[in-house]
Amino acid sequence: MLLGYHLFWSQTANLVGTPDQAEALHEFIISNNLFLGGAVNPRDNDLSIKSEGDTLIWNGFKNFNTGGVVSDLTVLEGVLEGTKDHIYTVVSTSQPGIQFAHNWDNVGLRLTESGSVKIDNVVVPWTDALGWNPQTKRPIPNVLEIPFVSLLLPTIQLVFSNFYIGIAQGALSTSAAYTRQHTRPWPYSSDPKTSALDEFYILERYGNFHAHLAAAAALADRANAAATQLYETYNYHRDGDNRGGLTARERGEFAETVAAVKVVATDTGLRVTSGVFEVTGSKATSRKVGLDRFWRDVRTHTLHDPVAYKNRELGRYALLGEVPEPTWYT
Repeated sequence: MLLGYHLFWSQTANLVGTPDQAEALHEFIISNNLFLGGAVNPRDNDLSIKSEGDTLIWNGFKNFNTGGVVSDLTVLEGVLEGTKDHIYTVVSTSQPGIQFAHNWDNVGLRLTESGSVKIDNVVVPWTDALGWNPQTKRPIPNVLEIPFVSLLLPTIQLVFSNFYIGIAQGALSTSAAYTRQHTRPWPYSSDPKTSALDEFYILERYGNFHAHLAAAAALADRANAAATQLYETYNYHRDGDNRGGLTARERGEFAETVAAVKVVATDTGLRVTSGVFEVTGSKATSRKVGLDRFWRDVRTHTLHDPVAYKNRELGRYALLGEVPEPTWYT
């Protein structure tokens, strides 16, 4: 999860910045082996940004900030005072103005340190406002208004889907090892077995879980390949900026491919991580076994945004041929 967020935030300048800003950020990250987090949570109020001379001053609060505590750089997003214009930037995490509450104490994902953060008078030069002209202090025309920029949203949803599938794969692998070593057959059946590995219901469940996870992974791979193709085709290149070539329809169809993965990954992840107890037995609920961690992790993050809205989106796409308007979650 932390790696997915890091790779996602590393693309911020590619999407909303200029080619020069993107090149500079990537060189800085790679040359210094830096890890990124992001204080961007649309359910909270936007950070407020005040312009003072050649600098921007950022203030606000975010309830969730995944990976921020262990990050070297933090992505900030806010609204410029007196306007409705959004600005992204990337700042050093180790500074007094970024104050972590260390209050992440949730059911799952305990190692992600996704607690709240206060942004207190963080000063950023205008030159670090991604996609903005520091002289005119206005967005660079066409940079922030093209469909390519809004790829940011389905891309993070695809990151989510991939780690849901990975968590479920981990649950299945861990439970299989437990079953092989510890699970006992049920002696009170009409056809008792000498080994749990011969039990019909255990074999049937493992087969079913395997099939659904294989299907989810195949669908995710299809979406991953589509994402790669879009970024390779429409990103800026050394010989020119191709971002304006992506159409709203292409962007929307990709979003619906990702929505399908999100639905399947959520359903399959929850089903597998809760169902593995059926094939391991009551002793597998012991705290020392820790098999519950997979369900806790999937259950926690699948509440990030209601999957019911992804189902509705897909319904409108399948029935009416509509693609969704970009939102913070689509």
